[in-house]
Amino acid sequence: MADQQCESCLLKDLHKFHQLVEKRMTGKLPEEVIKPLFEAKKQMRLALRGFITHLLEEEPSCNEKQQGISRPIKLE
Repeated sequence: MADQQCESCLLKDLHKFHQLVEKRMTGKLPEEVIKPLFEAKKQMRLALRGFITHLLEEEPSCNEKQQGISRPIKLE
């Protein structure tokens, strides 16, 4: 994320503030809610990272193979 050696960096201060707020808010939640909440946070982070990676790719290799192939979509 932010450079670890930067002591006066604004992003590092925001990260610390975010961690403090997160700790305080999770302290007020019941235990059975905290674990699914953190799992959802982890999954959203991974999905967003994958989406950004997909957008930044110049030419995805999977589309080269399937350019001329159409697939029917069936709804149930």
